[in-house]
Amino acid sequence: MVRFVNILALLLLFSSVIAAEDLKKVSLQLQWKNQFQFAGYIMAKEKGFYKKAGLDVTLKEWQHGIHMEDDVIQGRSEYATCRATSLIDISNGKKIVYLASIFQSSPLVLLADKSSHIKSIQDVKNKRIMATRDIDISLFSMMFSQGITPKDVKVIQPSFKAADLLNGKTDLIAAYISNEAYVLKSLGGQPVIFNPKDYGFDFYSDLLITSQEYIQDNPQEVKRFRKASLQGWKYAFEHIDETVELIYTKYNSLHKTKEALHYEAEELKKLAYYATDKLGTVEKQKLQRIYDVYKLLGLVQKEIDLRGALYSDYALDTELTTEEKKYLLKRQEITMCIDPNWMPFEHFNKDGKYEGMTADYFKAFEKTLATSFRVLPTQTWTQSIEFAKQRKCDIFSLAMETPKRKEYMNFTSPYLVIPLVVATKLEVPFVSDIKDLEKKKVGICKGYAFAELLKMKYPFLNIVEVEDIDDGLKRVSDGELFGYIGTLASIGYKLQNNYIGKLKITGKIEESWTLGIGVRNDDPLLLSVLQKAVNSLSEEENRRIFNKWISIKYDQEIDYTILWKVVAFFSFILVVGYYFYRKQQLLKGRLQEANDKLEVAYESLQEIAITDKLTQLYNRHKLDEVLSMEKNRIDRYGGSFGIIILDIDYFKLINDTYGHHVGDIVLQELSALLKENSRISDIIGRWGGEEFLIIAPNLEKDDIESFAKNLKDKVSQHLFNKTYKITVSMGISVYQAGEDVEKCLVRADDALYISKNSGRDKITIK
Repeated sequence: MVRFVNILALLLLFSSVIAAEDLKKVSLQLQWKNQFQFAGYIMAKEKGFYKKAGLDVTLKEWQHGIHMEDDVIQGRSEYATCRATSLIDISNGKKIVYLASIFQSSPLVLLADKSSHIKSIQDVKNKRIMATRDIDISLFSMMFSQGITPKDVKVIQPSFKAADLLNGKTDLIAAYISNEAYVLKSLGGQPVIFNPKDYGFDFYSDLLITSQEYIQDNPQEVKRFRKASLQGWKYAFEHIDETVELIYTKYNSLHKTKEALHYEAEELKKLAYYATDKLGTVEKQKLQRIYDVYKLLGLVQKEIDLRGALYSDYALDTELTTEEKKYLLKRQEITMCIDPNWMPFEHFNKDGKYEGMTADYFKAFEKTLATSFRVLPTQTWTQSIEFAKQRKCDIFSLAMETPKRKEYMNFTSPYLVIPLVVATKLEVPFVSDIKDLEKKKVGICKGYAFAELLKMKYPFLNIVEVEDIDDGLKRVSDGELFGYIGTLASIGYKLQNNYIGKLKITGKIEESWTLGIGVRNDDPLLLSVLQKAVNSLSEEENRRIFNKWISIKYDQEIDYTILWKVVAFFSFILVVGYYFYRKQQLLKGRLQEANDKLEVAYESLQEIAITDKLTQLYNRHKLDEVLSMEKNRIDRYGGSFGIIILDIDYFKLINDTYGHHVGDIVLQELSALLKENSRISDIIGRWGGEEFLIIAPNLEKDDIESFAKNLKDKVSQHLFNKTYKITVSMGISVYQAGEDVEKCLVRADDALYISKNSGRDKITIK
């Protein structure tokens, strides 16, 4: 009997060894020491989630000299966690892949103690900050947005001790809101926290990465690892007490108290679910926005290519399960509701046929799923919504998630992200900010997601719900509404077909319409199936469909019509006044004195009429006049002149990030730089917004290219506002005798468009 027990024990031991050997050994390099910051990975290991995924995972604490991105690329670790600064590594050619972002907003903050008398971010100027050399860019961005440059602070070697805020060794520290703030308070301090997200900088943090080579060689393993890791994070946040106890007893290399770990857990949970209910979300648009900030600050020069940098690029969640395949076999068709009047996205044509962009997308989905979609005819979008609520249709072809719609629909991830714009009458000047619409009646289609969301976000808007886009644009045309808000594509489509010479797109709203498939919320399998259909869309297919239907551009020129009416009126008043004033002065014997004053006033008015107030360059009216004069000169005497249209790259981001006052400084400095590096004979003016026009007489193609290249280089080398660098894109054309000036301008504008769409910071001649 004893022998049998021994043999059984040996067999059990042997089987466990075999099972352990079946698990693939991989390692995860952490970016710091064990604490709740890495609780999800710890719980995935301790609760057996990794083991169930066939993995034996080693968690490696950070050691001095380790660079997480290099660690995965060089194969020392299969996986790692890192900060958003890894985008710089990607821009430099390092092939890493973002599998998930655990924190949707960075935990990193600037921390001071109340005793320092630092009350606002402006008080940080001339203060000492303890931080590592790779201080997170979100902190720099927060300071820069308030006018504080790197020269205004002194960065000193960190001790990683909150106590140094109390003993006078530093004024501030770069700290995790989940850690040092608690420690400072426990030491008797009074934390003063400056959080980048309060200033609009919601940067990702604690990104889970692997290498592109590894995911290509081990796609299913990466899928299992990611799923188990997120399962671990979900468990950790749902069982904080249990997780804290485990970290305290087994993973406590920092010797934190249970109370400190609890505080850390609660703070990090907020950041993990910040503005989302889904763990691990990583969006390409947000990564691009973060990188654009790096570019503005001069930390990077080149464009970034994010293809292959996201987990979603590898289409790992496209394969249907057995259950999903059976589900589709049972269903003969899936009923769908659309917006019947929303071109170029979708509509029913005169013959009642469903067509538009979504029709093409759903043809692709039908091939992927080997199923059919039946479109139910409705008269309005409001009726489509009612059909969905009554379960008459299973899905919306294209819809945005809102709190109200979540009551009866679930949503796939977006497969279209479209800018919102406002359409108005022609005489309305450019709308640069949504606040320009305050107290003005603006129409939005009844039932549209943004009617609900804009009301919540911008309560000052006077929103009028209209039946559909045609109703909205007609009311604008008739003067009932100031404007109509909708997508760039749909409004542009209608204006081109019905309202040329009547309405225009006047500005872009700083919101986008993120559109996916809406799925009835009592059918989770259908949601899963359609999400995989969306995942299966290739970049090429997406681009093909999008480019087929969207080819709309809108002009952001400043409208000078009203300005000229005002100038003309005051010119008339001045002339009349001048006449009577002169007559009066003649009678008083002071004719010469009056004449001198009025001549100066008249010259000043003339100067104002042709000068851009901000940049002190010529304005568009003067440029049009010079172009006409140059044309007449060349047509009469021969020769040529060059036209350069110059546009600041990412200028909108400068305004959004640092405010319009900084944008104005950039425009003024650029104007001075262009004048300084041009010839006396060159005419330079502000063409509109961030666009400048240079008229260069007597220059042929080769000469004007050299001239433009010199200007571009001077701009890229200049430190604007003594803080950051910018680049410009240029379009060039050369006028030949007898040519239409407008055609020459169009060539330059087309060339500029090519420069901006081929990577920016480029020159194109056409």
